[in-house]
Amino acid sequence: MEVTESQPAELHDVAVGLVTTSARISRLAAALAPESGPRAITRALSLLDEYGAMRISDFAHIDRCSQPSATALVSKLIQQGFATRRRDPNDSRAVVVEITSAGHEQLTRSREAIGKALTPRLSQIDPDLITRLHQDLAELYQALKEQNPQAHSRKAS
Repeated sequence: MEVTESQPAELHDVAVGLVTTSARISRLAAALAPESGPRAITRALSLLDEYGAMRISDFAHIDRCSQPSATALVSKLIQQGFATRRRDPNDSRAVVVEITSAGHEQLTRSREAIGKALTPRLSQIDPDLITRLHQDLAELYQALKEQNPQAHSRKAS
């Protein structure tokens, strides 16, 4: 991305750093909690939980993977009872995938396992800093989402 005067290089560097660091924290957290299950399953369930029912093509677009990769991953979710297919209410020729109650339960277990693994490590850091980081990241996410609602809209209901 070309940096313009209205987007100073420093802000660009901070943006890159935020994305890089958050991805590293996510990978580290998952590595510390192998009982949380495969990261791909947790990521897919998180997408379905956050965005709602969607077509495979929309899932692939959001997950930034190929449609065959998305199909394979969603098929695993369905085989495990974590997701289901149903007719698209907007187009009877198409289907959408949605998370099931078992999928919600698995996602909760995965997140709880990660939280359990991180808690002892976070307890070594200033609790006020941890609280501020959590609040600030939640606010940043909300602000970014509000600036581009199309990037975060549900594809099907």
